[in-house]
Amino acid sequence: MNTNIFLAGRLASKADKSGKLSNTSRVISVVSVAISICVIIIAIAVANGFRFQIAEKARGFAADIVLTTPGEDIINTVNPINADLSYKSRIEELSFVENVFPVSYKQGILKTDNQISGLVIKGVDSTYNTDFYKNHLVEGRVPAFGGKRASEEIIISKRLADMMQYNVGDKVTAYFIGDEVKVRRFTLVGTFDAQLEQVDKYFALADIRHINILNKWNNRVSGFEVFFKDNDVTMARDEDELNSRVDQINDIMYSFSTENDLSVSITTLHRRFYVLRDWLHLLDLNVLIILTLMIVVAGFNMVSGLLILLFERVQHIGLLKALGMTNRQVAKIFLLQGAFIVIKGMVWGNGVALLFCLLEAKYNFIPLSPDNYFVSSVPISIGVVEVFAVNVLAFALITLLLVLPCYFISKISPAKTMRAK
Repeated sequence: MNTNIFLAGRLASKADKSGKLSNTSRVISVVSVAISICVIIIAIAVANGFRFQIAEKARGFAADIVLTTPGEDIINTVNPINADLSYKSRIEELSFVENVFPVSYKQGILKTDNQISGLVIKGVDSTYNTDFYKNHLVEGRVPAFGGKRASEEIIISKRLADMMQYNVGDKVTAYFIGDEVKVRRFTLVGTFDAQLEQVDKYFALADIRHINILNKWNNRVSGFEVFFKDNDVTMARDEDELNSRVDQINDIMYSFSTENDLSVSITTLHRRFYVLRDWLHLLDLNVLIILTLMIVVAGFNMVSGLLILLFERVQHIGLLKALGMTNRQVAKIFLLQGAFIVIKGMVWGNGVALLFCLLEAKYNFIPLSPDNYFVSSVPISIGVVEVFAVNVLAFALITLLLVLPCYFISKISPAKTMRAK
């Protein structure tokens, strides 16, 4: 057995039995490390949970990127683009692209005897992936758009349905104001609740053929929604991968567009939901501050605990130095003692944090206001790699701080300590 490890274990066992101040400081140090690691892991899990759920909701409404007329928002498109882009199939062949869907938008008004509300209808065809709305369905079903005639079915948010006092199966009358007022009656077949306040309170999904008729468009659409196979780059901290993908699509547009293709530009989800993106960046900053503070607190508690241990072991240090051990060798013994304390605290901290994350992910026992946080409960998302990285980083930094009190060893004189008793 390594001599340093053996001596560190013996000194630790003596401290446990002695009941002196060092034993109390060890307990405080273990608790401090445990709390710090627990708080860090939970903070990262919650931040990742917010990022994942908000990104999932934002891309469900608006896709990862959209192709539309330069200088125009896809919702307010005045100049539509061709519905049969010549290079659409080439974009779909990119390794990171899952789907490319045509969409058309129309703004209108919902009105009943007692209520009135603005409305944005997104028109989609039968190929559109409606899994997002199925996952957030509250009542009813998602409309079917595959018939020979334009479907009169519509789905709106639960929030909008409650405000307008609609029930599934009701007829919904929508007014569209332009050169003339047009009226359309839809059948409400379902409601959804994505809890993204700024979008779902006025959002509806309907057949694209209805929207194109209202817009008087022939073989034109507001734009195309491009969905990636993964959402790791959506609302990402590092935009390099997203920019790379945008560049690849731009290259295709530049290289393969024909004279029949109208001018098209790319808008990312970041730009359309910049408020959410800034909110997530602020959340990341908060996590970084928490991580820094917790490691500093745990580190200095460990430093104070190790100093107490050194003060109570002055005679032992003097004896070891008298027997021929160098300052560095003696320091290793006490650093190992400190490392044992850190590892013990980390084990407890990881256990409590992972248990909390598991219970919260399963039972959602901490509620939140969707109006303020976009989710109804605290979201949790954590991976093995992240937990491992946190533990390695925390252990390395705390252990590095423990080097500071070890300089005290070099000041101890064996001759004086041997006469102390």
